Amino acid sequence: MEMQRDQEADMEFSVDRVTDIQVFPYFGSVSLEVSPCLSATDGSYARGGVEVMAYEALNVEGTFVDVGLQAGATYVAACKNDAGVPIQTHWMYCTQVAPDPAFGISRNHRVPGIYAPAPFLDTSLFVSLEPLRDIVGVDAQRPTDLGVSEFKLSNTGDLIATAFGAPHALGIRIEDPFLPPHFLTGARNLSILAKSGRTGQSFGLTGLKCVSASSPAIFIQEDGQ
Repeated sequence: MEMQRDQEADMEFSVDRVTDIQVFPYFGSVSLEVSPCLSATDGSYARGGVEVMAYEALNVEGTFVDVGLQAGATYVAACKNDAGVPIQTHWMYCTQVAPDPAFGISRNHRVPGIYAPAPFLDTSLFVSLEPLRDIVGVDAQRPTDLGVSEFKLSNTGDLIATAFGAPHALGIRIEDPFLPPHFLTGARNLSILAKSGRTGQSFGLTGLKCVSASSPAIFIQEDGQ
């Protein structure tokens, strides 16, 4: 089994090699007998989540037989991991037909019935949007005699977004962080200021939650702020 895992209290991500893949059409509440529309020898199965957003995807990489996949249609897959344990996926959207078929779905556990297509991710749940420098934590609830408390968190990081989601969430990833006690995993309603590594412009994000305090530290905005 080939696996990459990135896990804290509110974040999990893993990728497994899978074999004996069969993909079936999924018709929701419509009850119809179906046959596999794709059979494959091997591929990769990814799953995880950040906060209330869950993620699941399948990428078919080996020899396969396709009898009518359609991008945007919904499917469910059955396969086995390296230990021979059967896996049945949640229903997923077909996100790519060629050259290698791919399927994925995002779910919001807080809002039932909210789904979105998701790309196959093999290294991270996040995409980098902008390099950052001079990253500072702001604590308006612990003012000093001179005003708002500020904490130097790191010199480098990135503005990030979840690569899946319903909806997507913005956040900040901090390299080699030095975090005060109230900025550790699980801390909420945090504010961070930073400067763009390209332009030097300053900006801030509020309503952040720390989902990982290790290096790199991950802070994600809650509830689409």
